[in-house]
Amino acid sequence: MAKNERYFLNGIIRYLKPSKILEVGIANGGGTVIILNAIRDLDNSYLISADYCEKFYAGDSSKPSASDKLSGWLIDDKFPYLKDKWTVYRGGDVSRYVEIIRGNIDMLVLDTAHSHPWETLNFLCVLPFMKKDSWCVLHDISLPIIGRFNDLACRYLYGHAASDIKVMPVSDYDSYFANIGAFHVTEDTIKYVQNLFESLLNLWTSVPDVYGKAIPGVFSPMRTEDFNDIKNIISKYYPQYMNLFNGAVKAQQDIAAKRIKEYRSLNGIWKRNLPLSYALIHTINTRILKILSMSKNYVRHHFPRSFETAKMLKRKLYGR
Repeated sequence: MAKNERYFLNGIIRYLKPSKILEVGIANGGGTVIILNAIRDLDNSYLISADYCEKFYAGDSSKPSASDKLSGWLIDDKFPYLKDKWTVYRGGDVSRYVEIIRGNIDMLVLDTAHSHPWETLNFLCVLPFMKKDSWCVLHDISLPIIGRFNDLACRYLYGHAASDIKVMPVSDYDSYFANIGAFHVTEDTIKYVQNLFESLLNLWTSVPDVYGKAIPGVFSPMRTEDFNDIKNIISKYYPQYMNLFNGAVKAQQDIAAKRIKEYRSLNGIWKRNLPLSYALIHTINTRILKILSMSKNYVRHHFPRSFETAKMLKRKLYGR
C-alpha cells in the first residue's frame, strides 16, 4: 500500500471503531499489521483474516526460507505482540470459512485476486454475514487506470455496489482515482444486490471447468472445488438469483472455450508472435472486404438486373 492508502485504512478504522473486522486477502500481512495496530487499544475490536494461499504467494522459491513462509508471516516475524486480537484461516476461498466466521461483521477489508469475478464473488459470499450499517474497504480499485488493464475486479465491485456513501483518500498520483476506497453497506446494498449479479456478465478472467491450467494472457485458473464452495453460499443465501448466476457462469464458460480455441489456433499463435505481420494482413483483408462490399452495393444500385441474375446463378451453383 502507498502511504495515503495506509493512512486511509488506519483512519477509517480509528474513526468507525468496528468490533468485528474480516480481512480477505493477507499476502505477507502488511495490511493486517495496520489493522491490528489500529484496534490495539479498542477493547471490543477483533480481526479475523482469511487468505486463499496457505503459503505467502509471492515467496521466493529460490530461497526456501522465504517460500516456506505462511501468508501473513510479518505478524509472526515482526509483530507477535499484536496476535492476541487475531484469528486467521489459510488455504481456500473465504466462502469455505464464512459460515464458521459467522455474522455481525462490522467491516470487510477486501484485497484478493483482482481478476474478475473474484472480488464480486467474495463480497457476495460475505454480505449475508455483514451488519446493516457496516463498511467494505476495497484496495486496488484503480489498477486498470494506472496500467494493469486486466485487473478490473475491484473497480467493478466498487462501481456496481449500491451505497449512499463511497469515500476515497486524496490520491498520490491523481486527484480523483485513488487506489483504495470504502463504501457503506446499507439496506440498499442488499435490495439492489442484483447489480452485482449483473456485473458477473462482464468478461471473467478466471473461469471454472474449462481447462486444467492457466493460459497466459487469457485466463487464470479457478479450481472446481473453490467454485463449488462459492456456489454453495450463493445458492443458500441468494436462491432468487441462481438462474442469473448459472446463466452468467455458462456464458463465461462458452466465451472462455472460444477464446482458448482461438488462442491455441495457428491464427492465435501468429497474432501473438508476429503482431506486426498479423496487423498488416488483417488491415489489408479488411480493406479488400470493404472494397468488395462497396462494389456489390454499386452493382445492386446501378445494375439491378445484372445483380439479380448473378444472385440466381450463385444460388444454382452453391445452393444458397
